[in-house]
Amino acid sequence: MTETIEKSIVINAPQAAVFKALTSENDLTHWFPNQVKLEPRAGGAVEFRFLRADGTVDHRVVGKVLEIIPDRKFSMSWKNTSDPDFPDTTVTWTLEPAAGGKTLVTVVHTGLKGKWAKDVNEGWSYFTVQLADYCKNSTKEIRKTIVIDAPHELVFSM
Repeated sequence: MTETIEKSIVINAPQAAVFKALTSENDLTHWFPNQVKLEPRAGGAVEFRFLRADGTVDHRVVGKVLEIIPDRKFSMSWKNTSDPDFPDTTVTWTLEPAAGGKTLVTVVHTGLKGKWAKDVNEGWSYFTVQLADYCKNSTKEIRKTIVIDAPHELVFSM
């Protein structure tokens, strides 16, 4: 028998920003694994390395991108190769619009067995909050610079 873990959180950031945090190698390392190799396309390779404080690998996850719909869905196979007993599983992130420009994020991890369901449940509880904090803090105000072809006195005489 396998188990499914599901976590949902509303993130104070637009869907595009959350999707980027889930699919950009650089963004991922700010809130999730320490090292990432990700080809964000269907069939693309996934490799996450989570490191201990001394820099050695605590666990390594490999997989393939199963489905990717920009700003809406990201699904991948997930195998923790650091433990030979870890089952072949699937992780799916879905993003939906929420009130006020926020995003409802749901992560579903299927195919878990035994002790792994508890460990993964605790992990996703932690990392969904990390994702929310990262997205909230990484969405910056966008400014536009305009060059005005006019004398300084005319521009600043208001």
